[in-house]
Amino acid sequence: MKFADLLRVHWPRYVAQAAGPIPPDHWRAVEAVLSCRTPRRGGHLYHCPDCSRTRYQFHSCNHRSCPQCGAADQQHWSAAQEARLLPVPYYLLTFTVPETLRRHCLRHPSEFYNTLLSQGAQALRDLLREPKYLGGECGFIAVLQTWTRRMFHHPHVHILIPAVALSQDGCQLVHPASEEFLVPVLALSVRIRRLFAERLLSQHPELYRQIDPAVWQEEWITHCQPTGRGRSALRYLAAYVARSAFNESRLSGYDERGRALLRYKDSADAQWKCEPIHPQELIRRWLLHVLPKGFVAVRHFGFLSPAAVRVLRRVRFLLGRGPVRKPARPPFTMPCPCCQRPMILSAHIPAARGPPLSREVLLNAA
Repeated sequence: MKFADLLRVHWPRYVAQAAGPIPPDHWRAVEAVLSCRTPRRGGHLYHCPDCSRTRYQFHSCNHRSCPQCGAADQQHWSAAQEARLLPVPYYLLTFTVPETLRRHCLRHPSEFYNTLLSQGAQALRDLLREPKYLGGECGFIAVLQTWTRRMFHHPHVHILIPAVALSQDGCQLVHPASEEFLVPVLALSVRIRRLFAERLLSQHPELYRQIDPAVWQEEWITHCQPTGRGRSALRYLAAYVARSAFNESRLSGYDERGRALLRYKDSADAQWKCEPIHPQELIRRWLLHVLPKGFVAVRHFGFLSPAAVRVLRRVRFLLGRGPVRKPARPPFTMPCPCCQRPMILSAHIPAARGPPLSREVLLNAA
């Protein structure tokens, strides 16, 4: 079952029944999915020199909310990050905002998600700079995730951090006293909440005034658990990089009442289950996780940031490791569907021109 086919049928009714104007980011996401891997995007024509077969390969939309796209980028990102893993224990931290704030995140995603990522990272760096914890400069990866397995809205941040820091003088490494403990989650939660409120008040006072003051007294859930050498946790995070809230393989068609069947893994018993969802509800849940254009959901901080290449090199040297070797992307080849031999590019297909596809769908439906 293709999500684009579901959109093509049910998007006009979703627009007609929308309570308010649909954000431009949602229109762009729908248009990308509808045109993905179609002649609309243009592509290439390949020819097999052995069996004389031809094959059209149309371009992907590469939109991060498209259920078809992102697999190659995800694999490349995962390989590049695995090459940067350090020979030390790793921890996976997760923190989320209270339910009261989530509706504000939907209305102003850029402001709230940016604040959540930046201030969560600042709180962690400040705490680990204290001598009773690490007392140095750390480095970590932060990934914003906004969905649950059933595609409900649940914004939270995962942080993968190596248990090592560079001392203030930059000449030695600092390790935690115990591999079972990195940072007190209660103190971290309180600091994230305070920094979040301060940044929102200073940069977006009009949004701060819309929030119930009781939010700043609620507990912000934070977890921290050891993850071995980080490889398994990194691959877990890679599932949320350059990918949509769900994969098309989780769509199992329709039931007898016309509801879409969404497969999901229940965290309670680790069993795969199937939930029947009205197509318009599925579209609504999917759109909950469309991020603003240009928003960076994966960020690197400390000595793992792009601006700290020399600092990371020093950390690796002190750990007895050489420079990071970046994995190269494998060259693209088009195998022949008949003989499986590489095909030869013979022609370029230009992209089509015209009004956005989502508007065309509405016009055709009318």
